[in-house]
Amino acid sequence: MRKPTCIIYVRLSRDSDTSTSVASQTAACEEYAARNGWRVLFIADDVDVSGASRLENRKGMARVLAALDEADFVIAAKLDRYARSVLEFSRLLRATDECAATLVTADGALNPDTSRFMVNLLSSFAEYERDVIKARITASKKHLRTVGRWLGGAAPYGYKLIKRDGGTYLDIDREAADILRDCAEKLTQHGASMTSLTRDLNSRGVHSPADHARKRDGRKTRGTKWSTTTLRDVMITPAARGFLVQAAQDKPRSALYLVPVLDAKGEPHRVGPELFDADTWTTVREAIDRRAVGRGKTRTGKALLLHVAACSECSGPMYHQKRITKGLDYSTYVCPKGVGKYGIHDSNVIQASGLDGQMESEFLAHFGRFHLMTEVATGGQDVSREIHETEQALDNLSGNLASLPAGGRAAQTAIGQIGSLEEKLEALLKIDAVPLRTEWVRSGRTITDEWAARDTHGRNAMLREFGAVVTVAPLAKSAERRFSAARSGITLEGPTWVRDDPAAAELAAIAIMESEGRKAA
Repeated sequence: MRKPTCIIYVRLSRDSDTSTSVASQTAACEEYAARNGWRVLFIADDVDVSGASRLENRKGMARVLAALDEADFVIAAKLDRYARSVLEFSRLLRATDECAATLVTADGALNPDTSRFMVNLLSSFAEYERDVIKARITASKKHLRTVGRWLGGAAPYGYKLIKRDGGTYLDIDREAADILRDCAEKLTQHGASMTSLTRDLNSRGVHSPADHARKRDGRKTRGTKWSTTTLRDVMITPAARGFLVQAAQDKPRSALYLVPVLDAKGEPHRVGPELFDADTWTTVREAIDRRAVGRGKTRTGKALLLHVAACSECSGPMYHQKRITKGLDYSTYVCPKGVGKYGIHDSNVIQASGLDGQMESEFLAHFGRFHLMTEVATGGQDVSREIHETEQALDNLSGNLASLPAGGRAAQTAIGQIGSLEEKLEALLKIDAVPLRTEWVRSGRTITDEWAARDTHGRNAMLREFGAVVTVAPLAKSAERRFSAARSGITLEGPTWVRDDPAAAELAAIAIMESEGRKAA
């Protein structure tokens, strides 16, 4: 006689060792199936999945739906494991009816003899419970925003949660904070790109934010990788300033749109120490914005002379064309306006390795012994960043005020915050009138040292900062097809500090030549 068949379904919003864990749910369902003499086809699970989510959006439930024709029963530990929405549960019930399968629960609330009335009644209670929980969480978060405490959930990467003064706050997670600070330095001081930073983190086996949190909490890691989006989000979020944050009005909850929660005076609520100070955070965000590439746009490749090499015929950029054959590099720089039957001038192609080597040699010969300089503000008081942040806070509050009920408590709070911020802005604008000077100071590294420390992306950024341009002429028709330095002309304007103070740069160059002359003698 054929044994009835069943599928076991397990769902959990967060895995733990409680009575609702994956293991305990699975054990209860297996025992129920054994007691009834049913054969288990497979076990489908959804971990870290809300019961309010659509059935098709859960991997485990999607697998159950695809196999309903093969099963007589579907078992879950409790009714709310299936869904916490009447609509979703009704859709599941309709799907099982069409396949002649029956939903049951290991706790006995649903069994093969349970009527449809009981199913709908219990699912209504599950949805009611979800609404009660949602209302309780919303009220709790509103209170926490008012008193300036952490709203709940996982800590941002670089932080850990601590309990003090009757509430939850952030504290620095030293391991993760060091990773972010190192990335910030490479990005802002050494010309690294987000792509190269992400590749480096993954090659070094640095845990992604999600896996770092799991490891810290003693949970099993999943092997997720860093992406440029993940790295961008953890570096630009205002939470890295130690601020309590929320999504801006009518914006998705993405790091791009997070803004600080403000107190009654319009100042950000601080719930932890700064991972980045204000100037570093602003510099990092500006550097990332400058490097941002939208969808559908051409991304920069790993080429030293991208946006540096130019065609002598049309003055257009030459692009890197990678070609590796049998381990040998035959890559080239090509002008796209000299390719094919629609080209507007003769073909202009040159060996990439030869041109790269020529530029590196000439660049370091000119500037290698110079000290790398950094710009430092002196005199006056630079409050431009504070002015920008205050104006941004005013814009956000003004936008929120329009959507609040006139005369309500929330509107009155926003009006008070706007008044405080306007007074602060007026005072800052007076300070900003004080003249500010900048001067260039030595970083302690030579250009050669910095060149050696940078990857290809960083070196490309340095060449562009130094105003480097290499103009390439087409290969003469009678010339041999090999690299010739005579085809390229290199122009080096020099770094900003040279262009700002050419007299001082000339003295530095003379000192270098004198030093080299003494060594030769």
